[in-house]
Amino acid sequence: FLFLLTISFFINLLLFKDYINWLSFSISNLIILSFFSLINILLLPDGLNYFFYLVILISTMDIFAYLGSKTFGNKKIAPKISEGKTIEGTLIGLGFTIIMSLLFKYLINFNFVQALIAGILIALFAFWGDLLESYFKRKIGIKDSGKIIPGHGGLLDRFDGYLLILPIYNIYLLI
Repeated sequence: FLFLLTISFFINLLLFKDYINWLSFSISNLIILSFFSLINILLLPDGLNYFFYLVILISTMDIFAYLGSKTFGNKKIAPKISEGKTIEGTLIGLGFTIIMSLLFKYLINFNFVQALIAGILIALFAFWGDLLESYFKRKIGIKDSGKIIPGHGGLLDRFDGYLLILPIYNIYLLI
């Protein structure tokens, strides 16, 4: 795992001259790290269950943060980066993600404390991954990260929550 990850980083470094700037270089390295973390999670005993648990929690965070923002959202978190994100929506998403983490803890044999920590970490880093991807898009000056899902931020918007959490979740599971 570490060998392949190191080789990927070095290849990316060799190709650095092809990147527009450090921002695109950083995004590509984050995607590489997340990809290898996903592979490592899936190779763990019960890795598919660990990944399914992650998908449930990130989806919960995305859905309830969106619904909370639309229903109760008043105070914008970062209006220049992402207009729709509010403090209220984020807190509602965080709360429901923790609840879902506790409800599904038996899927991966977590105890209460492990599920609580996992729920908080996954919700927070999914939020930060989403915000980071929005920041990258604004910095580069694009609305959508691709043409596959126009109007929804592009394909990368469907996976932005995973970019930061996959490496951290990987480490959490190994500890």
